[in-house]
Amino acid sequence: MSHKVLPPGLPRGTIARDRLDEHFASLLEVYETIVIFAAAGSGKTVQTRMFAARFGWPLAWLTLDAGDRSPSRLMTYLAKALAEVNPEAPHTVETALEEGFPADEVAAMLAESIHDSSLLLVLDDCEWLVTADEALNALGVFLDYLPANVRTIIHSREDLGGPIGRMMLQGRIARVSGEDLALSMDEARTLLAAHGQGDRDPAPLMEATKGWIAAVAFDIVPGLQPGNGPDALAGFVSREILSRLPAEEQEFLLRTSIPAGVTARAAVALCGEKGYRLWQSLGSRHLPATKVDRALVYHPRFRQHLREELQARLPGELPELQSRYASLLQQAGMHEDAVETYLEAGELDKAADVAERAVTALAARADWKVLLRWLEAFGAVEVESRPVLLGAALRALYGVRRIPEAQALIQRLHQEGTLSDVAKADPGAVAFVGYAMQWRPAEALELVRGYEGDFRAEAVRYELEAVAGREPVAPPPGRDWVDSERVYSWGLLVQGRLDQLLRMLPDEGDWPPRSFFRTPHPLLALVWRGELALARELLDEVPEAIKFGAHTDLWFFHEAWLLWAEGRLEDALAAAESAVDHSRRTLFGWEPCFEVVVGVLQLALGRVDDARMTLADAISRSAASGNRCYAEWGQTFQGLAYLRIDRTEDAARVLRTATEAMRAAGRTLMLPFAAVYLAEAEARLGNAEAASAAVELAYASANAIGCLFVLKNALNDVPGVLRRQIENDSGGTRWRQLVGQQPPEARKRQPAVPSERVIVVDVQTHGPVVDLMVDGVPRCSRRTKVLELAAYLALHPEGVERHRLQERLFPDADPRRGGNYFRQVVHKLRQATGVNLSRTSHGHVRWADGLYVDSTDLRFERMIGEAYRLQGEERLNCIEATLETVEGPYLPESELEWAEERRHELEVMIVNAAVDAAEVAMSLGLLERARQAATFAINRDPFCESAYCVRMRVEGALGSPHAVLAEFQRLTTALAELGVEPTPATRQLVRELRGT
Repeated sequence: MSHKVLPPGLPRGTIARDRLDEHFASLLEVYETIVIFAAAGSGKTVQTRMFAARFGWPLAWLTLDAGDRSPSRLMTYLAKALAEVNPEAPHTVETALEEGFPADEVAAMLAESIHDSSLLLVLDDCEWLVTADEALNALGVFLDYLPANVRTIIHSREDLGGPIGRMMLQGRIARVSGEDLALSMDEARTLLAAHGQGDRDPAPLMEATKGWIAAVAFDIVPGLQPGNGPDALAGFVSREILSRLPAEEQEFLLRTSIPAGVTARAAVALCGEKGYRLWQSLGSRHLPATKVDRALVYHPRFRQHLREELQARLPGELPELQSRYASLLQQAGMHEDAVETYLEAGELDKAADVAERAVTALAARADWKVLLRWLEAFGAVEVESRPVLLGAALRALYGVRRIPEAQALIQRLHQEGTLSDVAKADPGAVAFVGYAMQWRPAEALELVRGYEGDFRAEAVRYELEAVAGREPVAPPPGRDWVDSERVYSWGLLVQGRLDQLLRMLPDEGDWPPRSFFRTPHPLLALVWRGELALARELLDEVPEAIKFGAHTDLWFFHEAWLLWAEGRLEDALAAAESAVDHSRRTLFGWEPCFEVVVGVLQLALGRVDDARMTLADAISRSAASGNRCYAEWGQTFQGLAYLRIDRTEDAARVLRTATEAMRAAGRTLMLPFAAVYLAEAEARLGNAEAASAAVELAYASANAIGCLFVLKNALNDVPGVLRRQIENDSGGTRWRQLVGQQPPEARKRQPAVPSERVIVVDVQTHGPVVDLMVDGVPRCSRRTKVLELAAYLALHPEGVERHRLQERLFPDADPRRGGNYFRQVVHKLRQATGVNLSRTSHGHVRWADGLYVDSTDLRFERMIGEAYRLQGEERLNCIEATLETVEGPYLPESELEWAEERRHELEVMIVNAAVDAAEVAMSLGLLERARQAATFAINRDPFCESAYCVRMRVEGALGSPHAVLAEFQRLTTALAELGVEPTPATRQLVRELRGT
């Protein structure tokens, strides 16, 4: 099948068409994708080949066929086509599909894996996808996530709907039609000359064909009827070409229309001994076919005509020919294509025989729909007689989330004694038994323990025992758990094995990693450790297609905990409720676990009654299904809810139960919470010894798994526990160190010092007219979006992950529309300034090399920092000079949230600097400069009490008590707008200055 990923050869007599080359080039300057919708024989393929050659584009090519209507197969071959620029692409896709990621997620991963290589990707014969919605959606995601250095040309004989159609309506994709490809009169004259007919008048040809190139290329002019459409003309041309050949060659073409590419072996298999001779002779004829890697590939429309003629002329031979070709495919190890061809021939037994070898590949790439289609075609009797196919059915039903059907099949096979045969034939199916039954863990454990499976079954068994067991269980040895890594890492999580979880994260600089996409659970280990900035950075790096793929509920779950730790409680609750909703709709069964998080957040927001109801439901459902872990989690926070409403005895009862069960089973993730709450309950009941033991347990468990951050949060919920420990000094300094949390030092943002021969980019974020200066020349005034992009990147010289950047610039747009808007802004930046952005190997967008980028706000931060290191009048002079650089607010026309936050941050710094200057001037006796600096501060912040105080002190120094009172009255009036009054210290200052 190598002909699929190689560009077709150029037919003889091909001519250069400069007009179209220039048109394609101009479109790709603005758009990242061109779609050519044109009939067969319009010259789509040839023109794209010629354009790529003329402009020197590195080329990746994929010719689609019927099999590519499967989204996972489409991604598999697309990765093979991209292997030249990314040799790891096929492995990336193979691994991701094997690990159970849906095609949309794999598409995003594949696109993101292409880094800085300039590339033209051509997708030919895309009309196969017209009715393949899932494949089209995957292709749309792939196009969305392609880096800016990749351009794409899509060929199709029919309009493509779905995401391609939406992108066209949004102005993101350029369209080229058959009319655009039609020959001009000069091109027709040149083409005739290339075919030895230079003295022929092209006018009649143009009248008959409307410039359709195939009619000229094959000299099919007599008999053409003016006004016929391209499809009718294509059929006519195919008939004319076929009729000119000897009968023997005609029959060869008909019989060899079965395969997409005719090799010498295929020719012999389909036509006997004479097949090789005819294959050689026809290879040199002028036909609508090309040689690709020793295979003769017919033009799609010509092949379609040959198939129609085969059905009409030799109907009795068709099944036999299909069977022969299927046998050849089977011998070549192309089992999937062999099954499809046997099914076309109606040979179900042979198809089922080969399917037993083909299902492994389909299962590996999670092509469940194709697998279910096969099984339905074979029939129940055939499937029931083959354990391998039963195992495939089990996998496929779970894979398409038909969970109740998968569970029913498992139970029936177990009762009939057939499941043992399935496990022997397909050991990997045992893990799918656990996957499908994991929300009935007792039954799942009995099944998984009762049958011998592969390494995946070990991971599933461990997770089930970790969640539902009464005693500790050790994780099985091993590192690469492939599609079982999610369940394996969940077992680590509930046991609090945070160190092992964190080892699953990538090494520094190795992002986005394959391993992290398999499971989001290491994120929660970072949250429990209090490494929130890193957790946020890594979560934001994950493409939206990954987060909103098959395991969306788990991503929402982890997002909720991270938002909780960041103090964004309302957002956290929304994420947790989304997790519950998604799980309920997809029948994953995780609702009780996710409801616990909803209850935690309702408690944090003071909604105690709501929390009690939510947690009671989670506890009840978890206990009924045997999921002891989530029942313990629910009891932990139910205990806190009872403490909130002073039902202390109830709190102690449920917390004792939860704490003891967690300790006995070795489930320590939530143990610090449970033990702290229990300590509070015991203390309220007067059980001092029990309270002391509980708080020691809390500290010991938190310290053992390295999550003092979580311990601090638990202590914040019941502050009396920590207060008692400090007062009694029973824990020494270890308890005092838990008081308060110091924020991490802010990362310093400072541009690199410019070297020689660089372009200086200066983002002027303040002033009467904000602008982008390039080497001192204003380039972008009144282009707000371009300035927002430049200002944000100036703040993040190390680069920003593209999807995060899109979100910051276009918060109201969905990822796809945001991607389109982002590309347009980048194009406008480049067009206006000549300045480029680059993309790092880790997917970050940043300024290109060779630029020195600075901005008004960053200069202000540096200058004010330098001023604060000075003393006396030198300090005053420096602050005054610095304040002159920030006239007006930061990016005054921007309404983006980050810009407003930055604007507020800078205004606080500016006002503080002005007040500092006023204080320094006052200390030096420079009263007028003190007044000016204080007035500057008040103009920026009319409620700045300290600036008013300086002006009062100036008036007091000038001996004007009435002016002091006037300043105080102005301050009082201003603060009244906020509903507050001047502080007692200010009132005392007024009395002192007035001498009263």
